[in-house]
Amino acid sequence: MDERRLERHVGEIADQGFTFVEGAIEPALVAELRDTIRSVARALGTAPKGNPAEGYATRRNYNLLAKADVFARMPIHDHVLPVVERVLDPGCLLSGMTAIDIGPGERPQPLHPDDVCATVPRPHPPLMCVAMWALTDFTDANGATRYVPGTHRASAMPDFGTAYDTLPAEMEAGTVMIFDAALWHGGGANTTADDWRLGVNVQYCHGWMRTQQNHYLGVPRDALARMPERLLELLGMNLYKGIMGHVDGRSPGAVLGDARVAETAYAGDRPARQGLDALTR
Repeated sequence: MDERRLERHVGEIADQGFTFVEGAIEPALVAELRDTIRSVARALGTAPKGNPAEGYATRRNYNLLAKADVFARMPIHDHVLPVVERVLDPGCLLSGMTAIDIGPGERPQPLHPDDVCATVPRPHPPLMCVAMWALTDFTDANGATRYVPGTHRASAMPDFGTAYDTLPAEMEAGTVMIFDAALWHGGGANTTADDWRLGVNVQYCHGWMRTQQNHYLGVPRDALARMPERLLELLGMNLYKGIMGHVDGRSPGAVLGDARVAETAYAGDRPARQGLDALTR
């Protein structure tokens, strides 16, 4: 992604709370992800959870990095991560990845921000950034994510009992909607007879925040060993600003024996030095 496009997408998120990166994902990867997710769902016997948040006719799968190697390509995709890094910072973490397959008959999900657990006054600077990958076409009829532009600047969260004017995030497979997690949104109703709408919600947060999904326990060590260094950083295997997340002064990666992300607190020439400088100013 060149600088001009990058600035445009980041500017749209700051202004309206969201942006669409059309044709971001190569068709072969879209097809492989779609097939893998549905194969995993069949193998695990994934069934609807039966509640308003997770849906009544929706198949959800969490902790995708532990389920197939292809998912490691998603958080570091070069048409997505650069935008996220500008919205947050390069020390951001992967908060979670969830496959969401909305089936016929699904009802609308209540509007919500994805930073619903944040206990800071609203509006606030972006705390989390979300990339919704469309792995099938998203249409108004099949449950496209619905959203309210500009609500990342709202002073409160939506009232679950109130009806709001929303827009459908209609997009072709391979497009990614990237948005400030404070934006009000929710899965749409699927009024079709047989059209399933598959997307993956890839969430990022600041390096000093607790992630939604626990990668330290959720991702097996053998899977970590096969992952590129940048993804290990997104999983919190190094240190944030040289101190956050250490184990007896060492990075989680050092404890696990991976030299690629082995750091010692307050040492080195990367973000580690920033932490020490901040304490000594």
